[in-house]
Amino acid sequence: MYRPGQSGEMDTLGTRGSSTGRDHCPGREVHAVAAQTCRNPSCCHSVWGLSPTPTLSSVFFFFPIDAHSLWYNFTVIHQPRPGQWWCEVQGQVDQKNFLSYDCGSDKVLSVGRLEEQLNATDVWGRQLEMLREAGQRLRLELPGIELEDFTPSGPARLQARMSCECEADGHSKASWEFRCDGEKFLLFDSNSRKWTVVHAGARRMKEKWEEDRVLTNLFRRVSIGDCRIWLREFLMHREKRLEPTASPTVTPGTAQPKSMATSLSPWSLLLILVCVIL
Repeated sequence: MYRPGQSGEMDTLGTRGSSTGRDHCPGREVHAVAAQTCRNPSCCHSVWGLSPTPTLSSVFFFFPIDAHSLWYNFTVIHQPRPGQWWCEVQGQVDQKNFLSYDCGSDKVLSVGRLEEQLNATDVWGRQLEMLREAGQRLRLELPGIELEDFTPSGPARLQARMSCECEADGHSKASWEFRCDGEKFLLFDSNSRKWTVVHAGARRMKEKWEEDRVLTNLFRRVSIGDCRIWLREFLMHREKRLEPTASPTVTPGTAQPKSMATSLSPWSLLLILVCVIL
């Protein structure tokens, strides 16, 4: 059976919440003594410029990339009609759909192009197993959800959004948002372990879930640990797919085309500029 955070990377993923409710993305640690590659390419890119002179030994340049996010939108129905699914998950990377999954029948309904090749990998399989078990736990909680001064218009539906985000400044955050029949009632900040009442009738639900340490730890470990691992893997896969092919060989003495001469990445150009200045 799958256990949240079992991939062995929990110690590097900021399991303890910070006072600001945000942790650092994996790989943001700065080592000025030697050139290091970013431990987590999904959250940052590093360009290091080191000088042999002691006065310049701490010179380095750190360029964060755009923020990235991974969302899983669960919809769970307590008493579905015959033939109707009871649990469905929509996955989004950077707010773009990449997965539709029936976690009740363990059936992938659709995947995005960049994720098609991940179908047969362990990472993809562990992700689906996590989604399936999270969906089953949400279904167990659904009958006990009672909101004061709120009556569902039909069969009770629980919508839950799990999200993990890596911000451009290197901080990360993870959270859960809960809705009943479309009505938002609770928020859970995974980093700070804080529950927030959105709907006035959800105060009892907050107290109930707040006291359930097993449930709280599940929400936290899955969003802080597993979600960020999936985000990193998906972005690394996307990066590999988008890598440019090798440039054609240039014969000695032949003028290099302008397009090839200017094909250096911005990071390389900045590093060259720094070297010239120093």
